[in-house]
Amino acid sequence: MPAGWIDAGRLLGEGIGLLFTDREGGISPPPYHSCNLSYRSGDAAENVSANRKTVAAVMGLAPERFVYLEQVHGVAVKRAAADNVDETGHGGRGELAETDGVYTAETGMVLAVLTADCVPLALSVPSAGIVAMLHAGWRGTIGDIAGEALRTLTSETGCDSSGVRVVMGPAIGSCCYEVDEGRARLFVERYGRESGVVSDDGGYHLDLFAANRINLLEAGALESNIKRSGGCTCCEKRYYSFRRDGETGRQGAFIFLQQKEAADTG
Repeated sequence: MPAGWIDAGRLLGEGIGLLFTDREGGISPPPYHSCNLSYRSGDAAENVSANRKTVAAVMGLAPERFVYLEQVHGVAVKRAAADNVDETGHGGRGELAETDGVYTAETGMVLAVLTADCVPLALSVPSAGIVAMLHAGWRGTIGDIAGEALRTLTSETGCDSSGVRVVMGPAIGSCCYEVDEGRARLFVERYGRESGVVSDDGGYHLDLFAANRINLLEAGALESNIKRSGGCTCCEKRYYSFRRDGETGRQGAFIFLQQKEAADTG
């Protein structure tokens, strides 16, 4: 496994796999160098396909078990299961249509989001055997996809939101995420001036991690169950960053429930 990839499943509970990739370990040429996982970036499809197969091989899972999303910066959260395999588009280039969040209770099914500054949020409910993956840019954050996910899980699975564990992966930090006054005002109106979500020292800066943390807490998650893994995608050149580079690739965040044998022996 490339040195910069982060194996963070331990933060979510026993029997859960969680991997955050960076831009290393693939075959894509500049400006997508090297492990670009998005077909929409402008990279050649054969490169993306090979890179996705590399990720699957590192994780020890078949490529057709991966569920990718047609990310639209919304707040929809959908279920992925064997009975909607055609809808989720396992294998090939199929995607779960128009959604930025997905959950499953099936072992060995890998839920993926692709990012280049947005926040990937990995969720687990160990007691219920459920995992979820969310994509939260500024629109998804202020629209509260994190809260929507917790409400969906509690209503559709009966789990308690206080038992949900969350890991927020690599994303742009407030150090680099400077925005105009209009966008800053939206977040101040939503979260308040004292929340730390917006700072105005030398320009308006957004803290998407802080905003998503507030969303999770308001939806019933416990502070002690919310973690971070990885740094700022814009500061650290090993990550893809749209804000830094413009034309660039996408890294991935992948979560899955391990097969019982794998969890027992791993």
